[in-house]
Amino acid sequence: MRERIQAVAAAAVIVALLAAASQPRPQVLCEGFLPPNTLSIPVGDVNARGIEKDVFNAVLDRVEAVYAPIVAAQGGKLIVNRMWENGTVNASANQDGNDWHINMYGGLARHAAVTADGFALVACHELGHHIGGHPKMWGWATNEGGADYYSTLKCLRLVFPADKQPSSADPVAAAACAKTWPEGVERNLCLSGAMAGHSIASLFQALSPQPKAPAFGTPDPNVVTRTNNAHPKGQCRLDTYFQAALCVKPVTEQVSNTDEKAGACTQAGGFAVGTRPLCWYKPPTSAGEEGEDEAGLSARMPLPDAKAVQRKLDALAGALSSRGI
Repeated sequence: MRERIQAVAAAAVIVALLAAASQPRPQVLCEGFLPPNTLSIPVGDVNARGIEKDVFNAVLDRVEAVYAPIVAAQGGKLIVNRMWENGTVNASANQDGNDWHINMYGGLARHAAVTADGFALVACHELGHHIGGHPKMWGWATNEGGADYYSTLKCLRLVFPADKQPSSADPVAAAACAKTWPEGVERNLCLSGAMAGHSIASLFQALSPQPKAPAFGTPDPNVVTRTNNAHPKGQCRLDTYFQAALCVKPVTEQVSNTDEKAGACTQAGGFAVGTRPLCWYKPPTSAGEEGEDEAGLSARMPLPDAKAVQRKLDALAGALSSRGI
């Protein structure tokens, strides 16, 4: 009797695994652009001092026009969910089959720290989860630092018009962009991307105040021993936006899901500027191994393969039958 109960229980577990493996499910990022927070800025709120609805839509119109065909070329359908009425101060991304979603909330757009360029950067970050390449987490998604890097490495350079002028300037960022990009067009795109990052760094500081606000001249000195897949600290994220804006790799050179050097500036590729900051990123070793955090490793563990589970189920059924169960 005990063996019979154990066998039936085992069969039930395998059936459950088979059902889980065979059911299509939305693949969701557990956290958004910002760490979880309870802040809400409804329409008409006294704290609504960010961008207006027409700017919200204009930014997303531009992002969608540029990236819908790029996403389609990679096998997805870009869906931009415009939730202006929602007071949530965040943004997120998810995949549901071939539908690749970015979820943009009005509460984030209404925050006083968020400029139009900063809001575009957030949309680019969410796109970066889908197509930002290496390093990966959650199976399909580029990790948080990688999505930050992609936002100013590629996305904003395509989304911003060629005659884009910076909405504001910082002397440290302006000097670095001028040194890296001698041409006026590229220099302006560099500074515009950096200042978009500065807008969002002000948001980080407002939500999680630090003794020193993030600044271009005070890079994060920390060096991780394993790649951090979660949200880096505010200074580290600003460093990422800044360095990506300084990377001289052509915007047309695509990133890769497996090769850190493709489309990006790396130390291994001989670049001293424009690389993924070491405050969140651990480059692969000479042996080709990359330091990845435990969260990333566990997140990438796949569900059981449906065919493999079916084979196990068939084998179990045969064993039960041979016992007369």
